[in-house]
Amino acid sequence: MQGQEALEVWQAWELHLIGMGMRIPVINGYEATKQIKSTTKGQATVIIALTASTLEEERAVALSSGCDDFVRKPFREQIILEKIAQHLGVSYVYEPEVLTASTVSEAVLTELNSTVLAQLSLEWLTQVHHAAKAVNAKQLLKLIDQLPPIKPLLSMLCELKSIDLHLKKL
Repeated sequence: MQGQEALEVWQAWELHLIGMGMRIPVINGYEATKQIKSTTKGQATVIIALTASTLEEERAVALSSGCDDFVRKPFREQIILEKIAQHLGVSYVYEPEVLTASTVSEAVLTELNSTVLAQLSLEWLTQVHHAAKAVNAKQLLKLIDQLPPIKPLLSMLCELKSIDLHLKKL
């Protein structure tokens, strides 16, 4: 969006917060921020500068042009959510985390290394390979049950992956 478009959107809507790109065409983010903040309505609008600049001076320039805060790109979603909560006083209600193959796999991958794999028998690994290649979820679950109890996360991941595989097959 160009700076002029940003001004038009701001004028048409009752925006509480704007994530303002600072290096946008026509009217840059600094000028758009100054124009917005020069009005009574604009004083009530939170403007967060978004920039890819790594220079610390950029922060000072953005804040001096009227921005209420500053975030460098690339940014994580969590940072933006925290800034919104900070400036607008909102809080978030999250759904309880459901364990899926992808959420468990992150935890398992930190544990899963060559040392762990070396503890598994070649015969067992070969059987798992063949069962996975054949998309045989029943056989995979049977093999998972054979894992030693010292590998609960690995077992859980394998079970979730095989259930995903089975559902995709259906």
